[in-house]
Amino acid sequence: MKNLAGVKEADQIIHEELLLAGIQVVKGERNKGEVPYSLTGRIGNWKFRRAWYYWMVRVDDGCEGLPLEVAAQLHEKAYPVSGENLPKTYGQVVRVAGDCGCPHPKEWAFPSDDVLAKELKRLGKEDVNYGDLAKLCNTGVITVPRFVENYHIDSQLGLNEFARVVRKQEIDRIKQLGKANS
Repeated sequence: MKNLAGVKEADQIIHEELLLAGIQVVKGERNKGEVPYSLTGRIGNWKFRRAWYYWMVRVDDGCEGLPLEVAAQLHEKAYPVSGENLPKTYGQVVRVAGDCGCPHPKEWAFPSDDVLAKELKRLGKEDVNYGDLAKLCNTGVITVPRFVENYHIDSQLGLNEFARVVRKQEIDRIKQLGKANS
């Protein structure tokens, strides 16, 4: 992706990238930060904001992100273009928590805040850092559903695939809400 820091026509490029990925374009106030933009993206509870050469994607506060199983499948899925300096998997361009080390989602997938609070109370723990929390989850001490809430996305193919996965999750979520309300 093109580095949009200081690019006055950033909205043009942002609009095109969102359209190519099938992401709803949202017009807002002009951002006066490093990337001057007034367009963001949205799919359901997910918001997309453009940074230098990547997208920052985050689920709305209080909403569940991608379930760990789905995040792991995306992370491990083979990248569709091959070459010497190209990524091997989507996990190298759809980076969990924006981590440049491209860790597996299990290192950053956590229970929702209310569930986590109950689990920590059950275990008699108060303050737990992310590393310790990941160990508790990955060793089976905490066995509740886990979610990844934010990503940095470095390529158009990665943005397209992430959008496809999120749209499917949103469709499934809406179907479940419909079943629960009937």
